[in-house]
Amino acid sequence: MFIVVDMVHRVIPGTEWFSRLSPIYYYNLSKPLITGYGTSAGGMLGMLATAILLTAAGIWLFVRRDVGDVVKIPWLDRIARPAAPSRSLPVSDWSLRSVYMRSLGMIAVPTFWWTLGFAAFAAWMIVAVHQLADKMNALLASAQGSPAIDGLKNIGGGSSTGLNGLLLGAMFELMPVLLMAFAVTQVNRWSADEDEGRLEIVLSTPQSRHAVLLGRFAALATATVIVGVVTLATAAVAAAIGGVALDGGNLAAATLGMIPLGLLIAAVGYLAAGWLRTAADTGLLSFLLAAWFFISFIGPDLKWPDATLRLSPFYYYGTPLLHGVELANLAVVVGVGAVALALGSLRFARKDIGV
Repeated sequence: MFIVVDMVHRVIPGTEWFSRLSPIYYYNLSKPLITGYGTSAGGMLGMLATAILLTAAGIWLFVRRDVGDVVKIPWLDRIARPAAPSRSLPVSDWSLRSVYMRSLGMIAVPTFWWTLGFAAFAAWMIVAVHQLADKMNALLASAQGSPAIDGLKNIGGGSSTGLNGLLLGAMFELMPVLLMAFAVTQVNRWSADEDEGRLEIVLSTPQSRHAVLLGRFAALATATVIVGVVTLATAAVAAAIGGVALDGGNLAAATLGMIPLGLLIAAVGYLAAGWLRTAADTGLLSFLLAAWFFISFIGPDLKWPDATLRLSPFYYYGTPLLHGVELANLAVVVGVGAVALALGSLRFARKDIGV
C-alpha cells in the first residue's frame, strides 16, 4: 500500500503531499548509486525519527494493555454499552459448525485486508499504466527519425493498446507473488497452532486428522478464490472507467490463474509442517518464494536453460494478460499441489502432534 501511495504523485500532478504519507517517498529521495545525486539526509532522518516514534508508541501501548487484549480508550468505553453476561454456550454460532467454517471465521479478517490491498493495487496499476502509456505515446509522437525511438514505437506491437497490455502484463506478474505471500502467512498460522497445542482441542473431538487439515486448506482455498474474484471485478471496473482496452478473457486468466500458485505454496507448506517447526517452515517457504521469483524474473536475462526455468511455478503462470492461460501448464501446477497436499495430509495423520 505504501508503494501505491508513493506512486500517486508520479501519475497525478499536485498530489505530492499525499505521497509524503508513505515512507517509500523518503527512501526514494536518496539515490546514492547515481553520480551527482547523492543521499538525502533529511529523508533518512525523517525515516529514523518515524521509526523511533512508532517504536516508543508501541512500547508505551504494550505495557498498558493486557496480554491478548487491546488498549482501552476511556471515551469509547463510556459510549459502549456493557453486554449482559450469557450463560449459554455459542453452539449455534456459524463458525462452530465444522472445521471448515471455523477456519473461515479465523481467516476472515486477514482475507478482507489482503483482498482490499489486492483490489486497490490492481485498480491503481491499470490507471497508472494507462497514463504512463499515454505519456510515452505522446513522447514517441514528438520524436521522429531516431532508430531508438522507432524501436520503442514497436513495443507492444506498435499500438497504444499493445503498449498498455505489455506494461500491465509486467505489473500483473507481481500479483501471484503477493498471493503466495498471503498463503505463506496462513501456513504459518497452521504451524503455530500445532506447535502451541491449539490443534489438540480440535483433535479431541470426533474429527479425523485428514478432515482437520483438509478443512483448513479448503478455507484457505476459499480465501484465495475470493481474492482472485474481487481483484478481477475491481480491475474490470477500473479498466472500463479509465477507458483501458483489455481482453476480458485474458484479464480473467491473469487474476484467476494466480489462485493455483497460491494453493501450491500452501500445499508445500502443509507438507513441510509435518517435519518442521513454525519458524523453519515459514523460512523454507520464504526461501522457495524468493528462489522461484529469482529463477523466473532474473534467469531469462542470465540465459539460464529452459530446464532450470521450469523449476519455478511462475514459468507455468506465464503472461496470461497478453497470451491467455495455457491449460497444460495450469495442470502441472494443480497436479504438483495436489500431490504435496496428499502427502502432507498423510504425514499429519501419522505424526505425533507437536513433533
